[in-house]
Order: sequence, then structure tokens, then C-alpha cells
Amino acid sequence: MKYKVYHAINPTFGFGKKPEFPSEYKLVATVECADLEDVFRITNHIDEDWTKNPEVTELFHNRPRSTSVGDVVIDEDGYHFYCDQVGWKEIIEA
Repeated sequence: MKYKVYHAINPTFGFGKKPEFPSEYKLVATVECADLEDVFRITNHIDEDWTKNPEVTELFHNRPRSTSVGDVVIDEDGYHFYCDQVGWKEIIEA
């Protein structure tokens, strides 16, 4: 499955007011992998720069930070997910 990864422009990392999506986010990459846990693993600097991972199919910014609390991922079916303190929460639009 393909996922679009959006990082908060001014991240709060779960502290303070959540940024507004999409106006306070930037698209950083498209990743092709099995699930959201893979997205998190692939888009984190663990042993080396994550942008070099083969699952990263498009890169929209040079040297993006690791995905963290407050970032948003959209799957190829259009579902939006917020990276929370523990796991992912689906964003349900009112």
C-alpha cells in the first residue's frame, strides 16, 4: 500500500495545541509498505538516513526529520491517520 507522509511544519510532538491539517503540514514523502507501523519504522532515522530506504518512492523535501507524534499519514484509500503518543489514530472529519 502507498502512504503519503506529512510532517507538521511547527511540530509540538504532542505537547500544546495540535497543528491544523493540512494548512500547517508539508508533504515529505510517499512510502510503499504493508501498514502504518512500517511507515513509522521506515520514516525514522534509526541506523541511517531514512530517505535512503528503498520503500521511499517519492521524496518532496531534502533531509526531513523523523516521523513523530503529531504527524499525519494518508493511505491510498484516502484514510487519514494521526501519529499519537502510542500508535495511530484515524482522523474522522466532522
